[in-house]
Amino acid sequence: MKFEHYTGILFGGYGVLLLFEICFFMSLPNRLLAKLVEKLFGIIRLDHQRLIMNFFGINIDFLSSRRFRLSLIIQLAFIPWITLVLLVDGCIFQLQHLSGRDFCPVLDSDCFLMDKPLTYERILCPPGEILSNSTSTNAICFVLIYTEQSTISVLNQIGICSSVFSLLCHVFKGTCYMSHKWWGLIVFILLLIISVTLLIVSFLIIEMNISFTSKLLLTALSCLLINVMQLLQFTHYYRRNRVQPSTIIMKTCL
Repeated sequence: MKFEHYTGILFGGYGVLLLFEICFFMSLPNRLLAKLVEKLFGIIRLDHQRLIMNFFGINIDFLSSRRFRLSLIIQLAFIPWITLVLLVDGCIFQLQHLSGRDFCPVLDSDCFLMDKPLTYERILCPPGEILSNSTSTNAICFVLIYTEQSTISVLNQIGICSSVFSLLCHVFKGTCYMSHKWWGLIVFILLLIISVTLLIVSFLIIEMNISFTSKLLLTALSCLLINVMQLLQFTHYYRRNRVQPSTIIMKTCL
């Protein structure tokens, strides 16, 4: 297959999977959804009937606030999606970046040169040989690895994915808490700038030999921080609009 076919199948399949997960969580009953949010992200339900939730000091109506609910749904879908993509990459189909001194994949693979952006030429990369014997530039290889998997290796990968799932949930909870503190907001903004910059550089500079897994985790962190940032903006807007009516009534009475 051509490079475009591989990328279309791989990233197209991942995109469809993400959309499916978002639709799945959107179809859940509101009470079950709020229970998942409370369990995974530590956003406490103050009122189990009206589903009033305490978002780190701000009480928000989960049912009436569509933006708040949609943001949490996307986060609920995104974390399992990252976990499943890591599982596929570790057990079924791998995307490997090779530099001049790296060895070609041991398993059968299709490799393409990365001489110029958007230009990928197929090359022959004999299993186990050094890439520089075939070419002096970087290459990207699509490798089917499911035939070499054992029960132990699959269980190990599941354990790694479970740890990533738990870590991302705690990072989301921690950054949401930090963003409501003045010192935490400074750290949060710096972390957001650094992660987004590294993500952009890793995709634009093809000479950087960064693994697909590293790029995926960096993407997860960047998207998570961006979601926290827009939630921070929303909570300030929500608090201001909630306070305004009482302020107007007091001024009227005076």
